[in-house]
Amino acid sequence: MKHIFAHPFLRRSVLVHIALAGGLFLLAACNQSLATFGESQSRALRSEWQATPLQNAWIYAPNAQMLLARRDGRISEQQIALSNQTALPRDNFIYLRMIPGQSPGVMRLRDVLEQSGGLPEPFTEDDLQVMRTTEDAAGALTWAEWSNGAGTTCVLAVRRMTVQTRVLPRNAGALDLLMRNCVRGSAQAALEPASAGHVGQPARGTASRTLAPLAAPAP
Repeated sequence: MKHIFAHPFLRRSVLVHIALAGGLFLLAACNQSLATFGESQSRALRSEWQATPLQNAWIYAPNAQMLLARRDGRISEQQIALSNQTALPRDNFIYLRMIPGQSPGVMRLRDVLEQSGGLPEPFTEDDLQVMRTTEDAAGALTWAEWSNGAGTTCVLAVRRMTVQTRVLPRNAGALDLLMRNCVRGSAQAALEPASAGHVGQPARGTASRTLAPLAAPAP
């Protein structure tokens, strides 16, 4: 029996198939490389956090230690570092993101967590299934609680503020808040920085910089 490649037609057919398969493999590898390159470029182009004066904060946060700000595409973000008087690791913080437009849609917790850097310790996915909600002058406040059983309490609080609940930064349709706060005390004490009395107003002395989207320029 002759070898299959001995026939000229079969030999050309096999070689064509091998060439096509190689081309498809190279195309797939090229597409994958381009996708990876695009992702790395996107990460590289994402702006870095910049230290900003505390009086520029969109909310009044008691015990604020530092304010960081950045712009990621059309979304502006702030992160307020809060003091941590407990023995638990990691910082307490309030993360804020300004959503542009008049109809920003609903707040998605997963999106806010991803944008802010992930689920903060000591919280787990199970804690997200048993969150509580209450209403105040600034709208709905939802939170999860964690306690070490020895007087330390942590809260993971989220809320969305709209023009119906407070004056927003210029051109904003909503202001999302995520807070991780651990204190030596009750959950009520831990929730205080996210209460309506604080988030319903900007940092002291910055009212002229937080006009409603349709307001005239500040004098």
